[in-house]
Amino acid sequence: MADARFHIVFTGQLVKGSDLATVKSNLGKIFKMDAARVEKLFSGQPVVLKKDADQATAMKFRAVLKQAGAECELRPVADPVQASAGASAPAPESRAASPAPDSREPTEPSSGELETVGTIRTGGTGFSGAFSVAEVGAEIDNREKVAPPPAPDVDHLTMAQPGEVLGQKKAEEMPVAPDISHLSLKDD
Repeated sequence: MADARFHIVFTGQLVKGSDLATVKSNLGKIFKMDAARVEKLFSGQPVVLKKDADQATAMKFRAVLKQAGAECELRPVADPVQASAGASAPAPESRAASPAPDSREPTEPSSGELETVGTIRTGGTGFSGAFSVAEVGAEIDNREKVAPPPAPDVDHLTMAQPGEVLGQKKAEEMPVAPDISHLSLKDD
């Protein structure tokens, strides 16, 4: 499943609570498209935004679109071996319940009827930007290396034995009684 491939399909669905104008503006910025091309995304028919994307790229697309306020579907790409086996097998029950003849789902990529709209930089294998990724184990700290300060001299210090009272003992002094001989009591 690590090599699963997906078509990223946008059907015009918005994230709950999203404003249509804001979503259109966000999609225009993400795909670097003018307003007329963004309007085509909301035609009511499913539009494939990315064909045959790996799972990581598909998840990144989903996250970016969700952040922009748009919901998308990740439709698994059928392997040629699975597609031929699936044609001879009976259709699943969930497919039979949906209206197949009037369905607006895009066709398989082999028919050439899928439309791809724009691209998103995902940082995958073809990433070309101002940043680069360091090799595994490479030193990425480019600050000047400064030698650590020398360790302080501790030769004159000693360790106390376990259980020994630490600190210096003060000489016990007897409290001095104050001289009160000059004081007297007076009767009322």
